[in-house]
Amino acid sequence: MSLSRDDLRLRALQNGSEQRVEVNQRMLIDKMLARYSSNFAVCRELIQNSDDAHATFFHFEITCDMPIAVPNKARDFHNSTITEIRSINNGLVFNEIDWKRVASIAEGNNNVDSVGQFGVGFFSVFSFSEEPIITSGNEYMTFVWRDDNSLTTFRHKLPVEQQSKLTSIILKMRTKYILHTDEITNINERDIKSTKKTKNKIVMKENVPTIDLRQLQIYFTKVLSFTKYINELIIKINGFTVFEIHKTTTNMPSISGILPFQKQSSINNMLLLKSFVQTEKTFTITNNSAITLNHITVDAQVTIDEEFHNHIRRIIKKSLPPNIQIQFLFASSSLIASQQEEISSINDNHHTNMLSTLIPLKFENDNIIPSGHIFIGLGTHQTTGIGMHIYSHLIPTIERENIDLQDAYIAKWNKEILASAGQIARLIYDQEMLINSKKTQEIINKYSLIIAPYSFQPSVPNNQIGQVIIDGFFASNKDILVPVQTKPSEYILSILPSTKAFLPDSKQVYGFLTLPLVPFQLKSNGLITNLVQRQLIDCVDKSMIEKILLSSILSIPEFIELVNWLFSNDVTDKVYAKRVLSNVRFHDHNHASEISFKQINYYDVLDIPSSLPFPLNTIPKEISTILSQEQLEKQLCLLPLKLKNLLNFLLDDKQLRQLSISKTYPYLLSLISTHSGQLIESEWNSIIKTLSKTECIPTTQGMKLPCESFVLSASISPQLPCIVLNILQSNTDNNGNEDKQLNENCENPVSIYFLKKIGCRMLDFNGPDDDDDNPSVSSSSDTMEMFIRRLVKERKNMSQADFNELKEKPSLKGKTLVPTKETTRKYIPRDLHFPSAAIQMQWSTLLIIDWLDINPSSSEYAFLKELGVKEVPSLRILIEQIIEEHNIEKQNQNTQGKYKIPLALTFFAENFEQYYYNSWKLDTIRQYRFLPSYLPENNNDNDVVLLAPDEVYKSVNPLCPSLLPEVLILFQKNFINSSLDIGEHPSLSKAFDTLLGKSTNFLTKQSAPKIFAYLNRLQGIDQTFIKKVSNSNFIPIQDLSNNTILTKPSQVFIRSNADTSSKTDTDEITDIDTSGLIDYVDFGVDANAFLLTIGVVNHPKSSALAELMIDRQARYFASAEGNKDMLNKKMRVYINCLKELIVAYTCSNELQQEPLYTRLKTSAWCLGFRNIDHENGTREQIFEIVKPDEIYLDDSPMCAEKFRPLLPPKISQLPTLYQHFGAKWLSDCVTKTRTCIGKPVTSVKTNELRALIQYRFPMLFVNNREERLEGCIEEHIKLLRTTLSIYEVDHIKSVLTFKNQTIQLDSENASWCMLVYDTKNVMLYLRKDITNIDYYDIAAEIHAFCFIREVNYVHDISDKLGLSIEILRRRGIPVDRLLQSTHTEELFSVHGMGRQLPPPPPQQQQQQKQQPRQKSTFLQNLRSWLPFGRKGKNSSISPDVNNHQPKAGPTTAAHNGRKATDQNHQISPIIGVGGDYTTHTHSFHKPTPMPDFGRNKKESQNYMKKIRKSQAYNHSKLIRLPYTKTEINTICEQIPSENMTRFDMVFHSIPLYVEENVIITNAMIDQGYQLAYLLKGLATRVFNMAYETIHLFRDINGTKIAFNYGGSLFFNLRYFEQVYADELKPYLRISSPSTPIIHTIVNFYFMVTCHELAHNIVHAHDEDFVKWLEEIAVKFMTDKDLFLEQFSFINYEP
Repeated sequence: MSLSRDDLRLRALQNGSEQRVEVNQRMLIDKMLARYSSNFAVCRELIQNSDDAHATFFHFEITCDMPIAVPNKARDFHNSTITEIRSINNGLVFNEIDWKRVASIAEGNNNVDSVGQFGVGFFSVFSFSEEPIITSGNEYMTFVWRDDNSLTTFRHKLPVEQQSKLTSIILKMRTKYILHTDEITNINERDIKSTKKTKNKIVMKENVPTIDLRQLQIYFTKVLSFTKYINELIIKINGFTVFEIHKTTTNMPSISGILPFQKQSSINNMLLLKSFVQTEKTFTITNNSAITLNHITVDAQVTIDEEFHNHIRRIIKKSLPPNIQIQFLFASSSLIASQQEEISSINDNHHTNMLSTLIPLKFENDNIIPSGHIFIGLGTHQTTGIGMHIYSHLIPTIERENIDLQDAYIAKWNKEILASAGQIARLIYDQEMLINSKKTQEIINKYSLIIAPYSFQPSVPNNQIGQVIIDGFFASNKDILVPVQTKPSEYILSILPSTKAFLPDSKQVYGFLTLPLVPFQLKSNGLITNLVQRQLIDCVDKSMIEKILLSSILSIPEFIELVNWLFSNDVTDKVYAKRVLSNVRFHDHNHASEISFKQINYYDVLDIPSSLPFPLNTIPKEISTILSQEQLEKQLCLLPLKLKNLLNFLLDDKQLRQLSISKTYPYLLSLISTHSGQLIESEWNSIIKTLSKTECIPTTQGMKLPCESFVLSASISPQLPCIVLNILQSNTDNNGNEDKQLNENCENPVSIYFLKKIGCRMLDFNGPDDDDDNPSVSSSSDTMEMFIRRLVKERKNMSQADFNELKEKPSLKGKTLVPTKETTRKYIPRDLHFPSAAIQMQWSTLLIIDWLDINPSSSEYAFLKELGVKEVPSLRILIEQIIEEHNIEKQNQNTQGKYKIPLALTFFAENFEQYYYNSWKLDTIRQYRFLPSYLPENNNDNDVVLLAPDEVYKSVNPLCPSLLPEVLILFQKNFINSSLDIGEHPSLSKAFDTLLGKSTNFLTKQSAPKIFAYLNRLQGIDQTFIKKVSNSNFIPIQDLSNNTILTKPSQVFIRSNADTSSKTDTDEITDIDTSGLIDYVDFGVDANAFLLTIGVVNHPKSSALAELMIDRQARYFASAEGNKDMLNKKMRVYINCLKELIVAYTCSNELQQEPLYTRLKTSAWCLGFRNIDHENGTREQIFEIVKPDEIYLDDSPMCAEKFRPLLPPKISQLPTLYQHFGAKWLSDCVTKTRTCIGKPVTSVKTNELRALIQYRFPMLFVNNREERLEGCIEEHIKLLRTTLSIYEVDHIKSVLTFKNQTIQLDSENASWCMLVYDTKNVMLYLRKDITNIDYYDIAAEIHAFCFIREVNYVHDISDKLGLSIEILRRRGIPVDRLLQSTHTEELFSVHGMGRQLPPPPPQQQQQQKQQPRQKSTFLQNLRSWLPFGRKGKNSSISPDVNNHQPKAGPTTAAHNGRKATDQNHQISPIIGVGGDYTTHTHSFHKPTPMPDFGRNKKESQNYMKKIRKSQAYNHSKLIRLPYTKTEINTICEQIPSENMTRFDMVFHSIPLYVEENVIITNAMIDQGYQLAYLLKGLATRVFNMAYETIHLFRDINGTKIAFNYGGSLFFNLRYFEQVYADELKPYLRISSPSTPIIHTIVNFYFMVTCHELAHNIVHAHDEDFVKWLEEIAVKFMTDKDLFLEQFSFINYEP
């Protein structure tokens, strides 16, 4: 055995030889020097030590071997050899501790405020000198080497003359160094950058190291940035000062309007930032070159916990200071601007260029790049990534060139300081932005300088440093302010939070987008890019631009910029460009309102005169003149403006009103006349129509309408309004050369053709012939004929206006067939008719033209017809004539007897198609009543009436009128039946409306058969019609008084043929007995068919029956008052109705629907009986119909007998129905007061009872699956288990109170036990006089204490207490497993009896011994991981079904062969995971002394074959009626019905059955493919069975995961969706089967399939089922594992 570490150490200390560890100091120092290889490391350490000693100046004196008496310049020492270097400072002189520490290596400086930490920095001087000397105050120390590997020191007092308050380090050069002092005329960033590439700038020239004076000066300049005390640095050579720089500090005044600094914690609460001081640091070189930088100092209190501080102390060997400073040095925006200007010019002042190196920015190619550095005391190589130098108490690596981020604690401290620096930089930025926001608005270039220091860049060499600072910068939850351009093309900026600003990706967007946009010049700034990366500023995309443009109104320049952007390379989507343009609006000075581009279709090529309005659909000239033709046509898709489009605009009513000035119309008329040859006829018509209504013609009498204007000629009087335009006399359009020449010589010319075209007058008809008294016009017919012939000759010279004038004035003489003085006169032509129509109809009053024999083929006839003379009267006048003839005929009919059809109706029929068809389509005409018709049931000539076409029908019917046969023949002869739209029959809806409009006497029991039979022959019964008639009262029934009552279809019923055929003469209940409650009707086969179709049923459904019982019960029983026999029959009918309601309540939710549910709770419908004792000793039972809450459910016969409440009939399940709607159990309404009489004592009986309860306690409150019964009160069960005491008392006094009645029970009726409890004890009291224990009463007391009122397990608890263990086993209760369950964690503590409980009775002990302890079965272990209760997202699945209904007794039928189908091959009840649905099946097991395992194995093999006797389910629907669920423990539950339909898709050949109201989604289909893919693989590759036996189903809220339906296996898709689908989704495309979720799913569905296959052998969940489930699972486990090794979902898609 090996020794421990402690043993080995002890033995070495006791017996080992000692040898001290030696340190080779030479090698140690050389290795330390290798760590200090950076630029001017010796200078840095000397200056840093001086600053730590509070020195205010530091002199660096170089001694060379070239003595010069009077040196003039530094170049005089060029290439001289350095012999000695001496540093001098005026800091604190060394004390004893300092002398001791400087002589020690790595002891470190324990001063918390000093920068030095490790104690090795001073030894960097050994790179220059072998034996340095330190003088300080009155003493000095020299270092001396011993044996070349051991270093020692000697300390001595200085001579008096050399003693001072200065400290000096004297370094005699160990090797040769050359001093370079060449002048560098221009030191700029490029030179400085190149010098950094030279190692140390102590250049090796011909293997001799060199010190460059200029680089040393630059280094000293930077060193002064953050020194605490040193304000002066001087370099001397041989006593000659070659460089001197000073630093001064100036306080900056506070800025008004800027909120003062608020204390705040750092990000991780390690620092408390307490103050914020802003100063200016001015750096001056002796020649008056100076530069001023901004300086920020933030004092921070260290607030780290002590544990963290201890870790830091352990590493750096000293504590952190209680307060630290974080300092910043940066350039003002004005300094940045001046530097940017100077960078382009050559500056030969190298001192100025040296000072410029202090600026933490680089200027390259007009770009400003942040180049701040980290200062740990003095500067390091580490950049900050921002345009600021940062100094703080950071912990560096040993060489102090980098920040330590390796150690976890040091890194946490350093990162906290860096993040705090970022916080402070954010404060500086916010202040700078607020200061500028208070000023006059800045231009873009100004802000580019302001945010230049914040253009974050990766820090080097460690980019993590800069990232921490950036994270601190953005740590604040306040919005960061950025400059924005608020208006397009605006160069003045304002300040907004970045979350309200936007950043576009194209410069052209700034020209048109009205958004607060960050200037494009600032887009590449690191601050802006970080805002984008951190999603603190929104980038403008095309969709946003489109959205903004929807609400923007652009100016003309902005619109042009938008067009240029849309068709630039930035936008390549032409569809997008067109969509944007379609929504763009812009302003045009020519229009008061904005213009939408989608309204613009043209650009101007006509050069429209400025005196005419400019069309809105034409793009303004300001745009069209700037954009090219290609842009206008190809990009903007505009067309050149054509004349017709311009006229459409100019001739608009609004524009014409604007053109009302007479000077404007000549331009318009000339424009139209000049270009009229380009117009087609339809365009001409539109122009004529518009101008004819406009006073647009200038005349001698002012502006007139064209029809009021005359072209001056010999026949036109000058007194008329004559046109004053320049008229061209050509009578055609102006395409001739002559007219063109005239156009050139005239201003605004118009042609006479154009004037005639628009309706100007050429003739004047207002002459002497128009006088009615002129004999030349009206003296005779010959004169009329001559007048018409003259007009025909002048027709060609008439303008349209002339012709219209003739048409619209009384110009033609007319008369009637029988002339009178009143009717013979002049008429407007349209008021007259040709004589032939009047002659044919013998119409003596029709106005006709005074030319009886005019030839219909003559030109005069055609001319008159053109003027408006009618060949036939109008349809309205003709119909009025028909009505008038009908009225005359009705008057004559009284004398002649025979009705004659009017001649006008015959004329109408004969001329309908030619003259009246189009007029007939007008609805107003069709409403006239002019068709001779018969009313229903009346076919007498004396009853002819006129009706409209929509009121009459061709066929005779009992409801609606029909045409006269003669009229029908007339219409058929002229083929106009279809044109008149006269129907053969009324529509069903029309007929029904007519029926409802009849009087109540019309519908009787006698007329109804004929009417309903007619309605049955009509087409049109649909859901709309059925819904309409369902609320109408139209079905006649007769009450007991033979009065006719009209009822709704839902209130009457028609007995089915089956009901009628099964009814015999001996039936006691007839339709008369049900009448008044359920009314049956019979109107014959055809009439009944109609009623059945519209919803009349053979028997009321439950909801309708309930409504009838509520509405009719009072009248129903009132009609039997005084008739006991009838009352009994009605009572039987009512009880049968109650039984139907019981079935409805049990099997459906039909009675739960509103408003029926509320009516059943609040209305009287419940039948109850009450016993009444009469004085003569007889008892009478009376009934009442009351509300549910007025009846009491009999659960206490004693209370019922004592108080005589209203009780329900003795009908099974009726109490449950009554209770659901408000009835209360009688026992709940009776107050029981029980009091114990006598002293409580214990006895053998109480002890045995208590022992029995204790022994059987584990199975009292669980089901056979060891699951806690629903409704348990766990606190009470625990209290009962731990504190139960049982006592005997003398008597238990019981007092009952019900409705102010109080009864005290005698000993025979009083309770014999009583359970009482408080918060700590439970006590059961028994009466002493009771010898036999009634376990039911005890179970009732325990149940009342341990369960809520809504459940009832009294019988179960009573059986488990009172029956023997063997009987319980035979009933299927797993007694041994329940009694041995680990649920019994505590035993009873005998309350008040200080002894242990007795053991169980011997008989029980013996039974327990005979039953070997069962090990946990495979199914029990399986329950621990099968997720039967697992719920998916938003899931309410709970496959565990709790059963609380009363027990059902076992059936007598034997369970023969455990087959899945019965003897008639009917599908067996459903069995499955989540609860079994079986028919009272029990398994009985006879104990066998020793099983024959070989025989059992053969039987198992035979039974195993049955699992493959599954079958496919090929029906299109899966309908499951309500039935009872029975577990092996005989507890039943009512299962609701299901109705599923096969979905039209299959999933890998597996069908899906869908419940009603389930909406199939694409996601559901995809998940169906996943589950089907898995199940098909399990079926074919694991269980080796046909996949046709596998089915999917999708319900809404069922509890089944899977079930076995007669050998067909159904799996719930919803369970897969809600439990596995989301978790599986990321792994669907992974081919590896090793994914845990895939293992879980495969294993789960493997076990579910085993479960369902086991039900092919055993129905019930008993021990046999567990055994078969185990055997099936074991048999196929190996195949499943092989399947799982290769399975994945990668190919699940079809």
